[in-house]
Amino acid sequence: TRLNLYSKFREMGVLKIWGEFRNVVLIKFGSLWWQNSLADWTAEEKVDVQLPDQGVYDDSQLKAIALGLNKKRPVLVIQGPPGTGKTGLLKEVIALSVQRGERVLVTAPTNAAVDNMVEKLSSAGLNIVRVGNPARISSSVASKSLAEIVKFRLSDFVNEFERKKANLRRDLRYCLDDDSLAAGIRQLLKQLGKSLKKKEKEIVKEVLSTAEVILCTNTGAADPLIRRLDAFDLVVIDEAGQAIEPSCWIPILQVKRCILAGDRCQLAPVVLSKKALDGGLGISLMERASYLHDGILATKLTMQYRMNDAIASWASKEMYDELLQSSPSVFSHLLVDSPFVKTTWITSCPLLLLDTRMPYGSLSVGCEEHLDPAGTGSFYNEGEADIVVQHVLSLIYAGVNPDEIAVQSPYVAQVQLLREKLYDLPEAFVVVFLRHITVFPWL
Repeated sequence: TRLNLYSKFREMGVLKIWGEFRNVVLIKFGSLWWQNSLADWTAEEKVDVQLPDQGVYDDSQLKAIALGLNKKRPVLVIQGPPGTGKTGLLKEVIALSVQRGERVLVTAPTNAAVDNMVEKLSSAGLNIVRVGNPARISSSVASKSLAEIVKFRLSDFVNEFERKKANLRRDLRYCLDDDSLAAGIRQLLKQLGKSLKKKEKEIVKEVLSTAEVILCTNTGAADPLIRRLDAFDLVVIDEAGQAIEPSCWIPILQVKRCILAGDRCQLAPVVLSKKALDGGLGISLMERASYLHDGILATKLTMQYRMNDAIASWASKEMYDELLQSSPSVFSHLLVDSPFVKTTWITSCPLLLLDTRMPYGSLSVGCEEHLDPAGTGSFYNEGEADIVVQHVLSLIYAGVNPDEIAVQSPYVAQVQLLREKLYDLPEAFVVVFLRHITVFPWL
């Protein structure tokens, strides 16, 4: 579409702006250039903040919130490993920023990530508007979309419009023999249509200009509806570690300061072109900024509240310099601790790794990879799918709720095979959640 082309050209343009930071911060935010010594906004920077529900947050989260509220800081990178409460923290920063009189733009590389932020912010009592293609907005947040809000506010006007249009068309049928009268009625119908378009534009402008928080994808920020608005005070880019750098510059160029939040140790930007990868497009802006000035632009969340420490400790050692700690609330929790779950070796085991590539033993039998005959270019493994199905059955028979089980695979063909095998099970078992992990979208 025209807008998508415009977005891509804009991405190409902002590529020329980016250069390595040296001894100064040199970033263009809208019409404002930041060219100050780092000491200008870090020397007296507070790393604590008083919150009404302060006890909810750990020290690393409180530090991130405090840094995120510093209006003098043009850039903040928040690295949030899995389970560290990154999204909840961003919700707090956004809400407090609005309370302090700032207008906030929230973006992410995907519609799903944007909708997730909409869901989180819906309970914060803020005036939020989700901008984007209605067909790509989740039904769970549709009520916050620009299209639905405008439709609701326009409903009375549309009803009156339809009534007048019906009357004019009825009159037109009786005046077909009188050319001058018919022409006059057609002109009135034309003017009526223009009045509807004008009213719609007025409502769109009012909704966007009065919104405290606007949410869209990174490239969606190139929409003229957003670009025509006054500059935002703050942009929060969620899942910034998965976004290609040019897409981040689209919203950044429209604000005074930005927060890049995500995890550079998880999925990297998906770039299909080898030439683009060789040129550095596979490195996100978040990752690049994390290392500048000895890491002074970045802060890390260091306490996770999601998984058993046996799972988290490997990631902490291999990816997070052993800084990631497990909260006592989850440190040793197991499936067997859940209500109605039986004690078995599977429900008492927090982490199980099976290597089907071993040249010996029963696990390797039938576990060969095959190219999808459907021509998708993806791969599937029949033996591994059978192992997964048996493991799922063992969990269900032990009392684990099927809707609390997730099966993930980086291969589309493997997900399809698993879906077929699981759907062959009794009806009660087919609600297991299956997901294709977008590591390489062509697989």
